[in-house]
Order: sequence, then structure tokens, then C-alpha cells
Amino acid sequence: MPTISQLPSAGTVTAGDAIPISQSGAVRATSVGALLSATQPAILIASPSLLGRTSIGTGSPEQIGIGSGVTLAAGTLVANGLDHAAFPAAQSLPPAAALVATTRGGPVLIPAPLLRGLFAAGTNVTIDSNGTISANGTVASAATPISAATIGALPAVASPAAGDLLPISHAGTMAAVSYANLLGGVTIDQAQAAGPAGDADTIWVAQGSNVMASQSFGAIWSWLTGKFPGYKTPVAEITANTNLDATVHNGRILICSQPVTLSPQLTNMGSGFACHLINASSGNVILTNGFVTSTGTYSLTPWQSATILCIAYSGGTVAYAVMPGTASGTNQATSLLPAQVAGLAGAAAGSTSVQLTWTQQTGSNAATSYTVQYRLSGAASWNSAQSGITSAAATIGGLQPATSYDFSVVPLNAAGSGAVSATVTVTTPAAAGSVTSITWNLVPSGTYTHGNGAVGVNAHVSPANAAIQFGFSASATVRPAQWTAAVLVNSDLWGQYLAIPASAGTYYTWASGTDGSASTVSSTTFTVQ
Repeated sequence: MPTISQLPSAGTVTAGDAIPISQSGAVRATSVGALLSATQPAILIASPSLLGRTSIGTGSPEQIGIGSGVTLAAGTLVANGLDHAAFPAAQSLPPAAALVATTRGGPVLIPAPLLRGLFAAGTNVTIDSNGTISANGTVASAATPISAATIGALPAVASPAAGDLLPISHAGTMAAVSYANLLGGVTIDQAQAAGPAGDADTIWVAQGSNVMASQSFGAIWSWLTGKFPGYKTPVAEITANTNLDATVHNGRILICSQPVTLSPQLTNMGSGFACHLINASSGNVILTNGFVTSTGTYSLTPWQSATILCIAYSGGTVAYAVMPGTASGTNQATSLLPAQVAGLAGAAAGSTSVQLTWTQQTGSNAATSYTVQYRLSGAASWNSAQSGITSAAATIGGLQPATSYDFSVVPLNAAGSGAVSATVTVTTPAAAGSVTSITWNLVPSGTYTHGNGAVGVNAHVSPANAAIQFGFSASATVRPAQWTAAVLVNSDLWGQYLAIPASAGTYYTWASGTDGSASTVSSTTFTVQ
């Protein structure tokens, strides 16, 4: 016997077609029409409609109509609010009334008093429990003229509020303006331009209270001139090698209580910088080659003084020092100054010292002593190494291993200092286990907030296992006062996070071996504000 899947498909089906059925355990045949006669016929109704029973007793489903206010769409029965149009219109909104609203997808009733909570009364306005809005201040009527007698009868206000109203005549009619708008009616950029300033011109001042009064320029100038006789020029003492800048030294008397070297920082000094310098030490105060002097000399002997100026002009910016010239007493003619030191030579005497020699001067104008100055090679500022040297040789110690230095010598006699010698460069050898070279990989740049956070620094080191340290300095020639040990990142790269300096200024990033070897300063600066 073939299976159903093996039978051929019928093209059409009619009511007389026969199909097999099982009846009382026996196979029988019946027609398609007889089989379907006992089933419920399909119920077809137009949309929108529902099926249900509107009559009692047995029977088939009956069609139910959709009334006003609801809609059947895509099988969902929803309210559409159209039946509200037939509601009677309310003539008022009593406190007992309620409104229908939807919140979070569900209907709610809102008592009418809650609606009033959505509104707040402004200045001079109240809202009572019945919802009545009214003014609670005194309002001048446009129809009632305000006289001096009327104003005098009003209570005085000690501290007007910004929202208080004042009566004004606006375009020929009475109006009100707020106290804030009255004062801010004309801003300074809207005022007409003033003529040349004069003694009779006045400005606003507050004297002993917040009550404003007027003051003339003439009276202010008289007050200023009365202060001039009591003004004293500030005095700043210098005890170490110093870079001059406007913040600390401008307009001051600088008294050097130690033999020091002064270097100009033209960017920080700025055009117009001026100060007076006095050497109160037992040695010489040296001005580095960054200065231009009036005599060609670069040192002050004890109790000599100089005036230092910073001038910007078409030829550039210079730090000019007015030095002691020809005079009676201890100052001698510049022709008596010693000649420039000749024959300067240098050689490393160890990893931290250098031996210098030069030609000893002879004759009536010969130097009676010498001062040696040094700097990191290529730096702008010099440091005083030794002074009062009477021989033609000196050993300079306290240097860093594997570091290049420049040296020069200044000759001095009773008349002052002669021209600085030519520069000689010497590189100290590396000590055992010292760093021989440092190459920057990451240094800070840009602007930072003082004392706020830290910034990353790293560099490549040779030899790779030689430990280094990092630090910040406000100078490209003066090493940092504090150092932070670096950590090995990988291979030959050492790094660390350094705290942003606590004081504002321009800073340089430094690195060196932990023994001070291979001191290196980055040319990239960053700003702390």
C-alpha cells in the first residue's frame, strides 16, 4: 500500500470528493462536504467591530459596535478622547474640581489646588488660596501725579532691592523701572567719550562705607604727591649666584653680601628694567658676558656700585651696566686696568675636577688677583668658581662626572677688572658606574597650574643600567635644588612622575646620574601659572 506522500496531489477539491475516516474502529469513506457540514463556518465582520453576545440563550457570536471615545486599531482598543467634546463646559474651576492627566502611562486625577503649586509669585506679587494673583506693594497710579509732599510721606528704604520699582516719565507718560535696570541703564562702553583728562574730572569712590561719592583727579594727584616723600626704594640682599628678573629685582637696590656672579635674563627682565647694585662683600661681584658695560669691565670690587638697565631698541635687547668710571679716591682710570688673561688652558684632573693654567701677568698694570668662572657648556649664565687667586693656576672641584664645562678667567687689580679671557672647554671623565650620556625622550611643555598634580618625564641612558635622577629648575645653568630618583621602564629608558612646581614661572627639565654625572638640561621649557 502506498504512503500518503507517494500519492499524486489533487488539482481541486469539491464537496463530493471522498476521504477515508476511522469510525467505530473501522475504515469508512465520507465526502468532503459531509465532513465540513458539522463545523462552524467562518465569521467575517468589517473593522472596527468586536464579537460577543448581546442576547441571552444559545446562539452564535454576535457583532458588537465600537462607541465614541474609543478606537480599535491593529487589535488594540484605546480611548481617543473624542467623546470629551460632548462634555458640558465649566464656567469656573472650584477647589473641589479635578482634572484627568496621564503620568508614567497611566491616568490620574489632579485636584485643582495642585495646579497652583506650579506657579510662584514674583516680587511684589501674591497668589492666595483661591488662585487670585495680586500686587502686594505700593504702585503709583499713572493718573495720580507724584509730588514732593507725597514722596516725603512714604516710608524710607535703607537698602533698595534690585527688583524695587521707581516711577519715571517715559515718552511723556508715567512708567516704572526696576532699581537694577535704573543703575544699569548705561554701561561704560555706551557712555560718550571723554575729552582730555583734567584736574576737575571726577570718578566714583567709596569712603568709609559703601556709599558712593565723587572725587576729582586733582585731589587724587595731591594725595599721591604727599606719599612720594615717604616712599623708600626696596632693598634686596643677594648671597648666591643670581639670574636677574623683573619680579624680584626691578626698581630695587641690590646689595651683594657675598662675592657672586650675576647673569641677565633678558626675557624676564624686560625693557625698562632698572636696579642699583652695591658690592658689600669682601670679594668681587662678577657680571657675566651677557652684559654690556660702560667701561668694558665686568666686575665690581668691594663697595663699588653700578646701575643696571635693560633696554629694547632697533638693535635688539641688551642688559647695560653703568660701571664706576674715572674718579678720585679708590676708583682708578680704566687705562690702569689689567690686560685680558692670555694662555688659558684646562685639563680634567679627575671625574669631578679640572686643572686650569694661564699666563701670569707682569708690569705696572698687571693683575694682582684672578677670578675663575665656569658654566655648563653652551649655557648663557656663568657661575663664580674661585676668586682672589694670586697664582696663574687653579683647580676647580665639585664638578660632575662625564660633563662638559666652559671656563674663563677675569683679571683684577686696584683699578678694577680687565676683560674676560677667552673660553676653554673641558669635559670631565666618567666615574666608575657613572652615566656617560642622557638623551631626552619625553619632557613637559605647555602650561600647568602651580602645585597641581604631576607630569611624566623619561630619557634614554647610557650605560643602560646606570641609575639617573630628574628635577626641575628655573634656570638652564643652575641645577635643581631637589631631585627625584628615576625608575627603569625598559631596556635603557628611565622615567618618573615629577610634581608640578609650587611657584609660577618658566622651568627647565634636568637629568643626571645619581652621582651627579652627565648633567643634562632640556632646551624645551614649560610654564607654571
